[in-house]
Amino acid sequence: MAVERTLFIIKPDATAKHIVGKILAHVEGKGFSLVEARYTRLTADQCQEFYAEHVGKPFFPSLVEFMTSGPVLLCCLERDNAVATLREVIGATDPAQAAEGTIRKLYAESKGRNSVHASDSVPSAHREVRLFFGATALAH
Repeated sequence: MAVERTLFIIKPDATAKHIVGKILAHVEGKGFSLVEARYTRLTADQCQEFYAEHVGKPFFPSLVEFMTSGPVLLCCLERDNAVATLREVIGATDPAQAAEGTIRKLYAESKGRNSVHASDSVPSAHREVRLFFGATALAH
């Protein structure tokens, strides 16, 4: 397996509940290394670029409102097979359907307030990491 880097975001609902440390400990416990991290508040323009595939969909305005409602922790994580493994670690988007022990099963409130984001493919990971951390974050 190849070492990969992927984007991981701890969303506003999780930062508001003060569970950032628990979530980071969870992913580190699954073998991920934190390469870079930045605590920030996303702008509507950043959300527009980040969620470009969802622009125009009925849920997009509420998604932007949620993602700009409070601070997030942007993380670049690394490990073997990082993208697929992190998707397993976070669980299904809907916490009611997430497997036991996954981040979303443990911490998410709902499908819309699901505590975390993880890149869904290697190409998405490259685009998303580059968007928030620049191309140098992909070099390893």
